[in-house]
Amino acid sequence: MPDPTRPPGPPEPALGNLSYTLGLPSNAHSLGTARTVVRRVLCQHGLSDLAELGVLAASELLANACLFTPGREAGLSICWRYGVLRLAVSDEHPPHPAGAREMCRARRRAALSTLDAVVDACGGICGLDETAAPLGGSRMWAVFSREAGENYAQL
Repeated sequence: MPDPTRPPGPPEPALGNLSYTLGLPSNAHSLGTARTVVRRVLCQHGLSDLAELGVLAASELLANACLFTPGREAGLSICWRYGVLRLAVSDEHPPHPAGAREMCRARRRAALSTLDAVVDACGGICGLDETAAPLGGSRMWAVFSREAGENYAQL
């Protein structure tokens, strides 16, 4: 029986409270940490069916940040809202002049092409955009439903 004089503890992990943000150094050593965290968080919140696709997406998004902004900071967010899993990575990519900006963006999109193809084949979406001032940098994301996790298991 619960003790009425003791304050309630934190809520148990559930879909309704799946919202995490993690700051990581933008280097290759962070990839393993990110994969472990994503797998564990998804399994604890009842989304083990999305763990493999989630780990792939987080790893590829963070690898892109490491490739294009080495030695800086990156942020990984994991969130479940409206029946979809949202994984996003933000980085501190420096701004470019107009002509170089489009060339860099094309290179970053190309580096995400495998993830983009896999997530698209599963029924999800990937994206890349600049982060608005004053923060600057880039934000990459993958969004997919539980059905996408099922589709990924069949690839």
